[in-house]
Amino acid sequence: MSISDYLFKLRQKIGHDRVMMPGVTGIVINAAGEILLQRSVDTGQWYLPGGAMDPGEEPADTVVREIWEETGVRAVPEQITGVYAEPLVTYPNGDQVLYTCIAFRCQPIGGQARVNDEESLEVRYFAVPDLPDLTDQDRLRIRHARSPEPRTFFLMSGRQG
Repeated sequence: MSISDYLFKLRQKIGHDRVMMPGVTGIVINAAGEILLQRSVDTGQWYLPGGAMDPGEEPADTVVREIWEETGVRAVPEQITGVYAEPLVTYPNGDQVLYTCIAFRCQPIGGQARVNDEESLEVRYFAVPDLPDLTDQDRLRIRHARSPEPRTFFLMSGRQG
């Protein structure tokens, strides 16, 4: 897990304590309708690309940066498809984070799907019926991004909005 200078300095002050952070996820859907995933070095699990925002960074800029850094794919965000409060994440080093995630449906416009950083073991597109085992959160984000409804999904008091 690579972290920004901001988070590194914050962690020096608070250690591994729980921190709330804004984050983004990119649901990159190619012309064939396939979904771009990256397999994490930390867990071996497949995930949608994404990560934490840097101070002052726009969410759309963050999703473009994270997709590029993790997958080697250049993408443009087309729509915010959902806003989600994530369950507590505890990283292998003990850092605890509660993310509030903004999910974007994105279109690839260049680059090539490949391992592009130290966070990914493997990167590739999957047809929806062939998706590997994913977290419930990533499955929900994919479902929302593929929905024909032109609206943003969110939860409110346990009810889907």
